Amino acid sequence: MNLKPLLTMICCLIAVATSSPALAQEVSELVKQNGEILSPARPRERPPWQASVGAAWFPGRTVHTADAAGELKMSEMKFGLTRRVSVKPNFDLSTGLQYLLRDLDAPEALRLPDSLHAVALHLGGEYRSSDRLTLGIRVTPGLSSDFRSISADDLRVAVALQAKYRVSQALTLTGGLAYTGQSHSIPVLPVIGVLYLPTDKVTLAFGFPRTAIVYKKSRETELFLAAEFAGGEYELHDSTIGADVIRYKDYRAVAGIEFPLLPVAKLNLSGGYAFSRKFEFYEGDRADVRVKSAPFGRMEVKFSW
Repeated sequence: MNLKPLLTMICCLIAVATSSPALAQEVSELVKQNGEILSPARPRERPPWQASVGAAWFPGRTVHTADAAGELKMSEMKFGLTRRVSVKPNFDLSTGLQYLLRDLDAPEALRLPDSLHAVALHLGGEYRSSDRLTLGIRVTPGLSSDFRSISADDLRVAVALQAKYRVSQALTLTGGLAYTGQSHSIPVLPVIGVLYLPTDKVTLAFGFPRTAIVYKKSRETELFLAAEFAGGEYELHDSTIGADVIRYKDYRAVAGIEFPLLPVAKLNLSGGYAFSRKFEFYEGDRADVRVKSAPFGRMEVKFSW
């Protein structure tokens, strides 16, 4: 792994860990820049503080461009810290910070960046107008680039409006709109999700960018199968790449387990297969680069208190 992006992440984690408690609230895996539409977990009271640290590893796969070929290895590291504040019994505010690093290990001939970074601040509010209906808003300004330098072009601001309606104890529907803040993808996406609990042990969550089936093996241990979309758009500050913006995307099939480590911590272990992997280039003369499908392993530790 390239040491420069690793040191950058460590510095970022230290800064977050020592920052003001004003930084917080649930923010999803930045990988999916707009966050999860539905959590696969069974609905329950969320603790005021939540944090997570995770990593994923993809083995080398041969990549061909118009004038070169080589092996690409990729890893992802992420960190999130959130806080929820109850202003009134039916109104919550939330803040948070999230960071994602994609580290790319490839020959220079492939002309790919060494690393891609995204750091974002989360600001949100949730109003429960009745026992059945909840309205929410989330604004997520952030920087997304190779971090060789920082400019105004690195700024991305995502905004999501959504409503959750509990049809019954077993069924919850979610709908709304999300502005992605990305300049080279669909600017506005619908928010559509269904959360269904057929039994006390099974949860079905249908949504985008994650759909999952969760089996509650015990009170604190869950097994899950999921389909995910991952990706992001980044500004480039390296003229040798031949483009000003890069976008990575893939689709993932995942299986895993989540179980308690400590009263305030859970370990999530999962693995799967990533396919339709692709780097898209904009504002330059680069052709898009496709990457062969690959298995991956992932580990994440989640804290709540």
